[in-house]
Amino acid sequence: MSKDAELDPKTIQVANYPSRKLILVKLKTCPMVSANLQKSVKMSQKVFESHLTQLKDEGLIKTEKDTVSLTVKGKEILGYVEKLDQENIDWT
Repeated sequence: MSKDAELDPKTIQVANYPSRKLILVKLKTCPMVSANLQKSVKMSQKVFESHLTQLKDEGLIKTEKDTVSLTVKGKEILGYVEKLDQENIDWT
């Protein structure tokens, strides 16, 4: 894991929350237009924006114009969170 993706418990908790993890997984393969991402995760605008803000504040995603993408840190933290899931480890 790179220095950018240090295992800060708060960052892991933000990434491991089911709705935010769903957003990260949707972005795993490629960036998405924000409106399309919102539709694909089936969240209200208000809830979606709140989750994006938390992910962005932790440095897990970035936004450019209307496109959302994972950062290097986001990819690494998502990989770690997915590994926790595979090993049935409850981080919360």
